[in-house]
Amino acid sequence: MGKVIILTHGELAKCLYESTGLFIADREGLEALGLGVDIEGFRMSLRKLVLEDAEKDFLILADLFGGTPFNIAASLIGQAKEQGKNMEVITGVNLPMLLEIVPLIREMPCQELKKIAMEVGTEGIRDLMAELAGER
Repeated sequence: MGKVIILTHGELAKCLYESTGLFIADREGLEALGLGVDIEGFRMSLRKLVLEDAEKDFLILADLFGGTPFNIAASLIGQAKEQGKNMEVITGVNLPMLLEIVPLIREMPCQELKKIAMEVGTEGIRDLMAELAGER
């Protein structure tokens, strides 16, 4: 079993966590951390979640590539590897990807969860007018 950590600016991480709970009651292995004005506090919280946890496999779902939450996660990859931990980081976190991977957290390594999240996250972007016109 691994851990999936949602990292975003503001309260989005918490909202995605709570929204996932409307569909999936058991969110064991899912964490959420939102960046407010205290960047150092955010950094320390993420360090604790990854580096001080006994878990060895992590999937980080960040909101923006190159954003502060993403950059802080990226800065921890080397230390995680030194501790024998695997840390995957992707961006574009959304509800469809969470709904697909959260039930699988206990069953699959984070590298596999990452593949599913990327596929489902992309497929979750749909154009209603194109759908109605039969273009999909």
